[in-house]
Amino acid sequence: MNTDNKDRIFALIYLLLGYGFIYTFSAGYFGRNLAVFTVFYVAAVLAYNLEKGKKLTTESVFWACVVVGIGVPGAFWSIMPGLQVLALIAAAAYWTLTASGRLLEEGKTSSWIFFDLWNAGVFVPFSNFGCQLRVLLEGGRSGTGTGEIKGEVPEEKAGAAGTGSRLRYAAGIGCGLLLVIPVLMIVLPLLSSADARFEAILGNLGIYLSEHFLVTLIRILFSLPVSAYLFGLVYGSIKGRYTDRIDREKVMAAGEKARLLPDAAFYTALGILCLVYVIFIWLQAEYLFSAFAGIRPEGFTYAEYARRGFFELCAISFFNLFFLLCASLFSEHRMKENKGLCILNMILSVLTLLLIATAMSKLAMYIDVYGLTVNRILPQTFMIWMTVVYAALILRQWKVFPVAKICIMTGAVLFVLLCVVPVEDCVQAYNIWARNMGLIQ
Repeated sequence: MNTDNKDRIFALIYLLLGYGFIYTFSAGYFGRNLAVFTVFYVAAVLAYNLEKGKKLTTESVFWACVVVGIGVPGAFWSIMPGLQVLALIAAAAYWTLTASGRLLEEGKTSSWIFFDLWNAGVFVPFSNFGCQLRVLLEGGRSGTGTGEIKGEVPEEKAGAAGTGSRLRYAAGIGCGLLLVIPVLMIVLPLLSSADARFEAILGNLGIYLSEHFLVTLIRILFSLPVSAYLFGLVYGSIKGRYTDRIDREKVMAAGEKARLLPDAAFYTALGILCLVYVIFIWLQAEYLFSAFAGIRPEGFTYAEYARRGFFELCAISFFNLFFLLCASLFSEHRMKENKGLCILNMILSVLTLLLIATAMSKLAMYIDVYGLTVNRILPQTFMIWMTVVYAALILRQWKVFPVAKICIMTGAVLFVLLCVVPVEDCVQAYNIWARNMGLIQ
């Protein structure tokens, strides 16, 4: 491995990051700790990339802002803590790969995002899992040269060897400190109990060590594989080690082989599906579209009208997206070469947008009567994103543009807004204002 002093410094920094990750999930004040860890993680990745001559790109800055926007607000508020943590982990891994320009589509977000996420979360970190230890112990040995006279050591190599010896010595000191810490945790409390003067000198340190010995030791043990994983990801991304294990050409060739179904199969399926939606909309037209006029159908309360079919329509919009993806992947001919499939794709997208609009109008009418809640904002945000997705699919039939990139980044922005904006405070403020104005019950 070709390593230098900077690599070793960051290998040591990542030991602290690994401990910080474990501490975040095992100590109190989780939101605050998560925010602090996020800031330090972003700073470490940026510093390492810049030190290695990597340039900041618009793509990298965008995803860095996404990571900070998801992680930092947790110190102040959160309406979806579990989902926020999962999104933060995925975004941080993806951004680490982005910062080094190792995404599959020329370093840019694309329809290859699932492969990029797999690369960032599995291939790169685990393939480079042992790099941190090797960097710390390797010293100045960055490889062997050729053509040297036996017994002679060039001046530069002698200097590198001297530097390597000093670094190995420093690494040995660090390992010794790690080894002595658990011993001190046992010895110092015992010495404090044995002598009053020594206890007075230590103060509460002995008590603290005795009370937190096991917890700290466990954190240190668990932090070692975590730091190896995190360093493996950033080191592999910067050095380009095992970042090309996913061969785009082979994946595309496999995709072409997967085009087994004739176009007529999807013509039939999509045609029948569109017909069913048209019949459904025609039969339920008065019921479905009454919310646009602010009219509640007879026999329904506002809650019943808003909830009835709302989540079913959300599920249908997601299913239609999945079905269109399958048609694009498994049809005999590509979408751009198939006019009939493009037309059916557009019709289904328009019908889905119509169903999304009815669902959103029903929920909007419910909000106008009873006010906002967090549980009403989350599905509305999801439906806004689905609207963007289907609108992009329709426009894609006439103009070529990166649909996947726009949809992914739009979803990321909407998610970050849900994290950054104090939604619960805004909801309460709106409801108070609306009640004072007589707008809601």
